[in-house]
Amino acid sequence: VVSFIVHLRCRSNHQFCSKNMTSDSGVSSSGGGAPILLRIAGLGHHVELEISPTATLADLKDEVHKQTGVPASYQRLVAKQKKMEDDSLVLGPSGIGLETRTKILLLHSPRYAQDKGGIETLTNLNKEIDKIDERRRSREMEDKVVQELIIQICCKIDCVETNGSDALRKMRKQTIQKAEKVAQKSAEANKRGVDP
Repeated sequence: VVSFIVHLRCRSNHQFCSKNMTSDSGVSSSGGGAPILLRIAGLGHHVELEISPTATLADLKDEVHKQTGVPASYQRLVAKQKKMEDDSLVLGPSGIGLETRTKILLLHSPRYAQDKGGIETLTNLNKEIDKIDERRRSREMEDKVVQELIIQICCKIDCVETNGSDALRKMRKQTIQKAEKVAQKSAEANKRGVDP
């Protein structure tokens, strides 16, 4: 288990908030020395986190995903003007050689360019689902209308081609599950005849 202490910089007041995180990556943090502080910026994100030097690049990418929402397969991380590509390498001196206060640039990987259309479509469909759920909860929309709109959205989700992309397939599955959850809540409320 790798422990992370994440410091998120709030853009409005530049204060730091600390949050302890744990990752079940199978990498032991014992004997790894003092944690290293990394500054990650790019794609509209600014994140500072402390991570064990024995953590791998894959662990770092997972943590960046948790903090920014950018899936690991769509990340290209650059430090000291070098692309970090081998996810199995250790971050500390015995591997990549990252040191405290290292700045890491977060960019999109080439895979992101291939999947961009599907990502944008699924992002917009997620926003539609959120709007429908909000209107369902506020009772602005009847449950039958909610059910019909969710069916339409599920058809649109089904039309998103993954082209063999595991990340896009996972994102599509999560969007379908979110839509189904809203439909299920609507059906349950309709059966009980109660507020959401």
